[in-house]
Amino acid sequence: MIRRKSIYSVLLYAAVICLVIYLIAPFLWLIIMSFSAANDLTQKPLRWIPSSIDISSYKDLLTMGINSRGELFVNALRNSLTTAFTAVLISLFATVPAAWVLSRYPGKKSWVLTVAIFTFMLPPVAYALPLYRMLTRLGWLNNSLSLALVYCTIVLPFCVWLIKENIDSIPYELEESAILDGAGVARRILLVVMPLLLPALGTVALLAMIMAWDEYFYALLFTSSKEAITLPVVIANLASGRQSNYNLIAAGGVIASTPPVLIGILFQRALIRGLVQGGVKE
Repeated sequence: MIRRKSIYSVLLYAAVICLVIYLIAPFLWLIIMSFSAANDLTQKPLRWIPSSIDISSYKDLLTMGINSRGELFVNALRNSLTTAFTAVLISLFATVPAAWVLSRYPGKKSWVLTVAIFTFMLPPVAYALPLYRMLTRLGWLNNSLSLALVYCTIVLPFCVWLIKENIDSIPYELEESAILDGAGVARRILLVVMPLLLPALGTVALLAMIMAWDEYFYALLFTSSKEAITLPVVIANLASGRQSNYNLIAAGGVIASTPPVLIGILFQRALIRGLVQGGVKE
């Protein structure tokens, strides 16, 4: 029995180590590429360990200059932050009341959530033409705010779906006590429901931010100027020339992945609590 447990423990730890290596190895190689010289990445056989640390790629991307690559990249970084956070704020502002209504008064309104999830499952290309025509008529192309509104079509159904599941787990008796004290709908949501939803809201906000941050298709279609273009489009453009600068592309990938990684590390406890809370019914 003891020998069987030890074999099980060894296999378990081996599986965990393999999983960690599988998840971390691509990002680690991305970091190594970003600090490698261009010659090291084109040698055959490939040089896995760089001969020297080269930070010229980071300098090229982060150094501002008129009509320079660094100016475009820094502007794209700012645009991505603005667009992602705006999309998350708008989505969260609309998510809580919508999810509360669908949770507390399901009835015939449940078809609304079904339709929302259906639209969430459709590929973005299905909405490309109508969205492009609408933004063109309104004069909203090349605009970070309009791009954030477009991202809400992706983020909002996902947020409502997750938050509704969390509201379902909150006993309605808590709101009934507030009703006896004369609380209206707004006060019930703000004073009773919202404090219990904070872990779930943190989780949803983080996942929504990652979805908006990584979106490429809509940003490629609806933005082209440096005032609105986002990081995924700029990084993809780095690889579109005749000769790709791999360490420059890797440096852009490292910089682009830094904000979501930092947010995930800082709020990992809230993320875990939100996921667990949404999966347990009381």
